Amino acid sequence: MPSTQTIEVECPKCHAPRIACRYNYFDRGDLQIHAWEHKCPECGWRDTKAFRSDDPASSASVNASQCPLCGRAGD
Repeated sequence: MPSTQTIEVECPKCHAPRIACRYNYFDRGDLQIHAWEHKCPECGWRDTKAFRSDDPASSASVNASQCPLCGRAGD
């Protein structure tokens, strides 16, 4: 189930003071995907980052279960 929180990060497009941070985790046994989506409720700006277990380059230097924007842990 996705986990969404409102975070105190300024929108890079409209400069609204808060955006939504959504975490999705998919586990198919041989493939795990950690996906982070950030969306501004004011202007609709959206940014998504996903880390796949079958792509070592996508998660080589980051903790995929931690948000790359606000640092919160995925749950």
